[in-house]
Amino acid sequence: MHYMVFDTETVSLEKPFCYNVGYIIADSDSGEIVCKREYVIDQIWSNAELFTTAYYADKRQLYVGRMRARKVFLEKWGYVTQQIIRDIKTFEVQAAYAYNSPFDEKVFAFCCDWFKTINPFDLTPVFDIRGYVHQFIAFNTDFQEWAESRKAFTEAGNFSTTAETIYRYISGQEEFDEEHTALADSEIENEILRYCIAQGAEWAKEYKVYASITREVDKELIIVQDGERNVYTYRKRTNRGNTIYLK
Repeated sequence: MHYMVFDTETVSLEKPFCYNVGYIIADSDSGEIVCKREYVIDQIWSNAELFTTAYYADKRQLYVGRMRARKVFLEKWGYVTQQIIRDIKTFEVQAAYAYNSPFDEKVFAFCCDWFKTINPFDLTPVFDIRGYVHQFIAFNTDFQEWAESRKAFTEAGNFSTTAETIYRYISGQEEFDEEHTALADSEIENEILRYCIAQGAEWAKEYKVYASITREVDKELIIVQDGERNVYTYRKRTNRGNTIYLK
């Protein structure tokens, strides 16, 4: 089977005007990449006032260099969606994947509605790679011990399962930083997906995505009674209530 891994970069989260789309199409058995494309969206790129509001607007010169080298192409949104449709048909793509796919699907729905184009994913099922990660990596003792030793946590203190964190874990490249450009991110997300497949995941299957992957942490409870101070240590899970279990 041929499948697609795609990614988008946008100027905001609420009105996600897309300025960068990238994707690969690969063979599920061999892993061979049969198609690879990346575009900068002309309508957003040429609107300097809008583009400068993007979180990664500082990457503008990176895109300029790649467009000059003809590695990335400046095209209208309508051309890009039509090219994706053509590639889906040509390579008989049976499933598409993205990391945090609900966001990327929201991007396509919003932009296709705004620019009045056909959504290329209307008839192609899209699966969230995070579900694969949560099912086949995030709860494994080896990963959690690795994350604990490197303090790979979210701001809330849960285990981090961003694409950057997971790629560091599976590749051993502990200094790796996600590029946050659409094609480069699609490539590492494809490697994460294939790692999960090697662990027993099935193609084109929806796996549960958890809101957070909680950790057990030590907390201290201090009780002062009649001038006597007692400190008790108890275990609790991050993102849970204050039920106390004394050791």
